[in-house]
This record gives sequence, structure tokens and C-alpha cells, in this order.
Amino acid sequence: MTITPTSVSEALAMASEGAEPAVWLGDIRQEAFAVHRHDDGDQEWLVAFRLAAAGDALGEWRPVEFAVRQAVESGTLGMTSKTIRSLPIGELLAASRKALSAQLGSRAGSSGLRLIDASAVYLAAFLDDARGRQPRDDAAYAGLALAYSFLVQDGDRTPAKTLAAQHGGASGTWANRIAEARRRGLLTPVKPGEAGGGVTDKAMTLLNPAWSPEDDALIDAQLDEMEGDA
Repeated sequence: MTITPTSVSEALAMASEGAEPAVWLGDIRQEAFAVHRHDDGDQEWLVAFRLAAAGDALGEWRPVEFAVRQAVESGTLGMTSKTIRSLPIGELLAASRKALSAQLGSRAGSSGLRLIDASAVYLAAFLDDARGRQPRDDAAYAGLALAYSFLVQDGDRTPAKTLAAQHGGASGTWANRIAEARRRGLLTPVKPGEAGGGVTDKAMTLLNPAWSPEDDALIDAQLDEMEGDA
């Protein structure tokens, strides 16, 4: 029997006992919790979400609360509003919704689900077909746009080379794919030859039809509150 947490702090405590990301779905399937580990290169963070069902369709989960803590307390690095804002909250939230949707569609009585690497989810259409011959729709390029935007957000100046190193293939091929995502209106415009830009509302809606700008507004409001209390 798996115990479901009742708060984000309890979810953080439960998740800290294991190394893998985890999600919990409430008994009445109207509330859920998800906790992720994120390594920013300096230290590991635990990021927990409490989500409420926003509709009958799978994947319609609205974030109502989230919390962040260090996975291992460090004597040299502390948590500040700047470090919290640098966390890929949108990526982790999207992975939470995908995992919860999968759990809702699984067999009755399932009580937990481990998440796979988020970038592998977003880039699946490009990784599954090694020959590169299968047509890819806007949703596939939206996943690429999101993975690309996270690299740019982390300060990567050569994201196409990074994607090639991480997932195989030529950097030129990834650069062409990124350009196609931008042509489809899934990445915001930049000067020719420059890396940059972010995902558009069109891309976010394709990745998760339940997404809305209000989700980001909620996260920003909570971050502002944390910054004010610091």
C-alpha cells in the first residue's frame, strides 16, 4: 500500500527518501503531487507540485502550489530567489502533467509512476526514427522547441551542438530542425544565426492543451512572494 502525501512539504519529505522522481494520485483523482530532482550543476534541488484536476480530459491538471528545497543541505550554497527562478519550472510541470495523464490511463490500483528523462519525452519523435524519414508534425517540433529553450535559458550558446552530443546526429541536422520549429511559429524570432528565443504560446498549447498563461502567472506570483520574504 502506498501512502499519498497531503501537502507539498510532506511530498518533499517522502521523495527525499529515494533517488527517482515520483508522482502520487489522490484516491478520488482530483488532487495529485509530483516531486522531481533537478541538478543545476552546483547542487541538487527537490521541486514539488500540488495539482488539482481542471477538467475531465486527461492531462488537465492545474498547479495550485509548489515548493523547492535542497536535496542535500549545503554549507556553501544557499537557496535564493535567483536560484529558484533559474529552475526549469515549466519543464518539470509539463513532465508532471504527462506522468499523471499516463497514470490515469493505466490499470486500476496503480499507485505510483517513475518519470523518464524529460528531454527524451520532448524529443521522442526525433530519437525514435533513426532514419529521419518519418514526417513530424507541429507537436513534435513543439517538444524540440521546449528542449531547445531550456538549453538557451541555461546559457548554452551552441544548443544544436549540445543536442547532437546528448542525442546523436550532426549538429547541422539539429540546427535545421530548430530553424524549422521557429518557422512553424513554435519559437520566438531571433536574428539570423543567433541562438535564443523562447517557446511560444502555440508550442505550449500543443504540448499540453490544458496549459494557459495563468499557470505561469501563478508560478511568477509565488516566486515574487518568496523573493519578498527573503
